[in-house]
This record gives sequence, structure tokens and C-alpha cells, in this order.
Amino acid sequence: MTLFDRAGKKIKMTDAGKLLLQHSAHALKGLQQAKASIEELRTEQRGSLRIGIALPELEEPLQEMLAHFHRSFPKISLHICPSFDVTEQLLDNRVDVGITLHSGTDDRLVQLPLRTESYCLIVPVNHAFSNRSSLMLDELRHLPWAMQPDCHPGRRLIEKCFRDRGYAFTTVLETNSIPSILNWVREGLAATIQTESLAAELDRSHFCNVPILRGVSQGQLELIYRSDRYQGEAMKRLIEQIQAELTERSN
Repeated sequence: MTLFDRAGKKIKMTDAGKLLLQHSAHALKGLQQAKASIEELRTEQRGSLRIGIALPELEEPLQEMLAHFHRSFPKISLHICPSFDVTEQLLDNRVDVGITLHSGTDDRLVQLPLRTESYCLIVPVNHAFSNRSSLMLDELRHLPWAMQPDCHPGRRLIEKCFRDRGYAFTTVLETNSIPSILNWVREGLAATIQTESLAAELDRSHFCNVPILRGVSQGQLELIYRSDRYQGEAMKRLIEQIQAELTERSN
């Protein structure tokens, strides 16, 4: 069968050529996966796994799970890679698995939903809103905010809700440090909007969290990895444990 046709100075692949290319790609991928599986046996699960986390506040809740994983795979080193653009890092093979908020479907990725993140207002116990059972977004437009930087996925979602209503979103502190944000809130210098899962961990003697009924969208937390990425036993177990941990914490 002819695989290529010449048309003047141009060379085009025939239908037979395209078919052979398609099957060759599948065969090559299968061979690579077989070699990777055998290498796992030969090296007794050595190597490293890189986890991209777009929400730095999730790193601490994952520590116990990561320690449990290490006890099961002591020869695998774990690298936590904070990044607000986990998708780009995955596609560039800089991380092996990522945790971020859903921002659209990508055929190059496997996207596993973990939990829905709802957001609430967090204020000190002596704040004017501390006794409210709920609030509307319109009531929050003049508050000063302590928040993560504007490249943080959750911050982007919240700020967009304000902008869509024509409200300014004025920050007096921007940092990835949740303790720093909460310290400013506790001192009465600012309010913050964070996930309900984070708010549930706070000391009720210092903080009040108030649901926002309308105006702030929910975010879908998801675990992602490349669809063409070979999954060894260690990576499969890591994915399972992240799913179990972050799904469980939402209940």
C-alpha cells in the first residue's frame, strides 16, 4: 500500500498512511507502558511523584494522608509544587497530578471531581455581621478584604462575582498565608471570604462564618492528570488517597 502521495512539491499522507500512523501510536504507547511497569518491578517502586496544588490552603489538610502514603511507598519521594496554573504544569510534564478548581473541560486531561466548594464570609466575633444567619453579596460591597493573591483560583472566582455586579473588590492584605489572613480578620482589620470547609476548622471563640445566600458562585474542586500519562501502582494509590481524603472532608 502507498503511504505517501506526492503532489508537486508537497507530500501528503494517504488514508493507508494515516491508519498505520494511528495504530503505530497505540502500539508505541502500549510498549512504553509495558516498559514502565517492568521498571517499577525492577526498582521496587523507586522514583518521585510531583503534586501540583493550586490552592495552597489544601496542603496542610493533606499532610496526614501524604504521611500515610509515604509509609506504604517509602522509596517514592513526594514533591509538593504550589502553582496557580496547575493545568499548564501538567501539560508541560512539570507535575504528575494536580488539584485545582474546575475552569473548563480539556480532552488532554482526566478530570476527577472531588467536592463542591461553597464560600462564606468570615469575620471576628465582635463584627456587625457576626450574628447574622446569612447575607447577600450586595451587603458586602464596601468591606475591606484580606485575601489570597488575584492569581489564586478561589480569589479569581470571588472577585469575578463582585465585578459582574459592578462592585469594586478592595483588598488591604493579599497573601497565600491563611494564618496571616485570619490574623487580620481577628484584629478587625479586614473580612475574608473562604471555603466552608476551611471555615469549619476555625476557632469559634475568635471567628464567625456567615453563609452568602446569593451572588458568590460555587467552585468545583478536582484532581487532574494527563490522559496519556502512564499510572504506576504508586500513582494509582496516590490518586485514590487524595480522592478519599478530599471527598471525605466535604461530608
